Amino acid sequence: MNKSWIISFVFLLVMACGKDDPCKDIPNIDLDLDYKSLVDQIHSVEDTAALSVFFEENPVVRDYFFLAADYPSKAEMLTEVFNLIKNPFVDTLYQQTKQIINEAQLEQDLEIAFKRIKSYYPEYKVPKVQTVYSAFGNDVFFSDSLVVIGIDYYLGPEASYRPNVYDYLLVRLTPEHLVPHIVQFTSLKFNDTFDNGERTILEEMVYYGKALEFTKTMLPCLPDSLIMGYDSETLASSIRSEGFLWSYFVDNALLYNKDPLNLTKYIDERPGVPEIDPICPGRIGQWMGWRIIQKYQEEKDLDFTELMKLTDANDILLQSRYRPKNN
Repeated sequence: MNKSWIISFVFLLVMACGKDDPCKDIPNIDLDLDYKSLVDQIHSVEDTAALSVFFEENPVVRDYFFLAADYPSKAEMLTEVFNLIKNPFVDTLYQQTKQIINEAQLEQDLEIAFKRIKSYYPEYKVPKVQTVYSAFGNDVFFSDSLVVIGIDYYLGPEASYRPNVYDYLLVRLTPEHLVPHIVQFTSLKFNDTFDNGERTILEEMVYYGKALEFTKTMLPCLPDSLIMGYDSETLASSIRSEGFLWSYFVDNALLYNKDPLNLTKYIDERPGVPEIDPICPGRIGQWMGWRIIQKYQEEKDLDFTELMKLTDANDILLQSRYRPKNN
């Protein structure tokens, strides 16, 4: 594990956890996570025949991470992938993946998160977890029974090579963000929503707000900035501007707007929302949805599993008494 990650992660834990903080309360649940790293196995294949056997045993890795369908034939795919794995630059990526990602810690963190999920949802069947590196073929494959993580995606700024994605996405592809990403993916299974084909901005806000609250509940040690994927200053600025942000949505009649372009502007991935302010971060609607959910829980203190079942966004807003003031 990279020393700087150890220091920063421990610092986050110390700052976020108090003596009686629930982050230290790990459910006493018998869970032996089925976790398997395939990183060394991929790196050590000796020829295309061995690679073919590996892919037959791991079709998700073949199809999703090494993009087998993009090749005209199996033979060409095996040759190209084998050459890729043996490329000196990719070998550097492998070495840095081993240095930066502590897989024992990753396995432990995921196991604790899954225990917390099972403490709320005893019927939840924990998926198998596998890790791979593929020279940025993909980041995460997610299903009810299997999660495959391309951990080379999450090496952070210390790595010599990074995925070819926009900078505003790249800042969240770090070791610290990996587990929150997996937990938020998991929330989809439990996050009920009223889906009539056309969702309003408010409905999207509340949906993402519940997803973020789910992630925070299962990872109570992590700071909100890491859950949200904002840096600490961006989050602090959003909090300071919360009343102004809310007024913008209300004054521009956006809450019940169903225009897909507006959903993209205020909810989806973007580097920023200049329509509101030059420094307004992207996904600001998701963050405001989380604030609505947090305020709702302050007012109602609803059982968490019941909260995740709520689908009436307008009622949630009204019951929350969410009315942030301008600073």
